[in-house]
Amino acid sequence: MVLHVLGNVTEDLVFRVPRLPAPGETLIADRRDRDIGGKGLNQALIAARCGMPVRLVAPVGEDTVATDLQDLLVDEPLEAKLIVKPDCPSDQSVIAVSADGENHIISSTQAADALTPEDAEAALRGANAGDILLVQGNLSYPTTLAALRQARSQGMVVVVNPSPIRWNFAELLPLIDTLILNAHEATMLSGHHDPARAAAVLRASGIGEVVLTLGDRGAQRWAEGHSVAVPAAPARVVDTAGAGDTFCGSYVAVRSRGVGAEDALHLAARAAAITVSRHGTWSAFPTMSELAPLLEDAPVAEDLQS
Repeated sequence: MVLHVLGNVTEDLVFRVPRLPAPGETLIADRRDRDIGGKGLNQALIAARCGMPVRLVAPVGEDTVATDLQDLLVDEPLEAKLIVKPDCPSDQSVIAVSADGENHIISSTQAADALTPEDAEAALRGANAGDILLVQGNLSYPTTLAALRQARSQGMVVVVNPSPIRWNFAELLPLIDTLILNAHEATMLSGHHDPARAAAVLRASGIGEVVLTLGDRGAQRWAEGHSVAVPAAPARVVDTAGAGDTFCGSYVAVRSRGVGAEDALHLAARAAAITVSRHGTWSAFPTMSELAPLLEDAPVAEDLQS
């Protein structure tokens, strides 16, 4: 079983500020860092560090981001196919991180938008039935729709993390097997603030499994009339950027190994707790050696739906 991640890569410019700015306010940053990130890359990297075979397909510009990423990937268990789009720069994210770890993120999507439906279909043609497709919200609507339809036609499992929400997901929801999202995104897609009602609406659209991350309130999962909730793992919060990607990538990877839902939620929460305890994006993610004991503690379930 291979995880095919179709997503973005960004150059992250991170500014450390005492607090997040008010509208119209200019703040002086305590420090500035540069990192490589993007939700597609982040989730693919975490899943690969959890031991899952992962193939990332991502669009980049003809600039230093592609070469920097290839240098970083030399020691990573991740196969990456970067599709160079020469008419646009690689995407960037500007991230403001406050002293309490909260963040504001502004991202460009010129390279992500340049990935065509034909690119997505071609990237998945070599996938096998039972493989997993994981996408996020950074690509264009036509490209995302084409990818989900292609995956369905090949018997793949479709997992979506709809962040950022850029367009109406209504036509996509029936094509999704697992939806992993936060409380704000669940409200946007369902119209309900209550997690249980939001999950019920989303599952009624045809989604088999809804996993909702709730920040310091932990995470909850709904599937086949059952729900399970886990608390957040203890953490010293330094920077919350990348926590959702860590949760998503690790949850998908361990579920594919046969780990039961509740144990997978616990593991993903513990992995995310490592990320929020450090500054940065790529540099904050748990290493393979840090993930190994978490994976050893996660028992394999006979029934993947449990």
